Amino acid sequence: MTRLGSRLDREWSQLRFRPALLRHAAGWEIVEGSLRDLDQILAAVGYQTGWTADNEAAMRQLVVRAADDELAARIAIQRLLPGLLAVVRRRGVSDDGLDELVGAAWICIRTFNPARGSQCVAAALIADADYRAFRSRWRRRCAGERPTGLTPELPQPEPSATPGQELHELLERAKAAGVPEDEIELARRVGTEEISTEQLARELQVTARTVRNRSARVTDRLRQLAAAA
Repeated sequence: MTRLGSRLDREWSQLRFRPALLRHAAGWEIVEGSLRDLDQILAAVGYQTGWTADNEAAMRQLVVRAADDELAARIAIQRLLPGLLAVVRRRGVSDDGLDELVGAAWICIRTFNPARGSQCVAAALIADADYRAFRSRWRRRCAGERPTGLTPELPQPEPSATPGQELHELLERAKAAGVPEDEIELARRVGTEEISTEQLARELQVTARTVRNRSARVTDRLRQLAAAA
């Protein structure tokens, strides 16, 4: 557990029983019956449980509220914290890495588009925060915006990704942005397999023109996502 992770957990232990916060959160009606502590909402939105349609719907409701409700956003951060810590461990970054990741997650939560077709909101938010903190230009722009009193550190050069890794990351962002699964799979096959348009058309039982049109649409969407990074 990092310093920030420990602080967030300590803060949560103080927030979860506050009567004013419980009264406020009870109005969301995410939990049936009386609300005794905020852990009930965490459980309802899938914290440390397997995915279900019910907790997915509750998580989506929470994140929609988080656009203009800081308590909802704070609960969402607590829900994502195990996944965010897993990203930090996987990337092998310092404590400052979690600071940046949580900051990115806060922005992603509060600007989440409810029209996105993601099957798992929590996974999409973690992927968005990971990209925003560690792969986008946003990290470089924020390098000089550390709190006063901390010694700014120059951003370390990131290892060059292979074309396959870059395609994978771009397709994951496309999935999180709501691009249909079949379009993503088409782009994956076109980008990674030596297969002609005619062969792919025969396999999909469509015309070659259909494959070219679908490939052009998804390619344009991927270019837009890459340009927005």
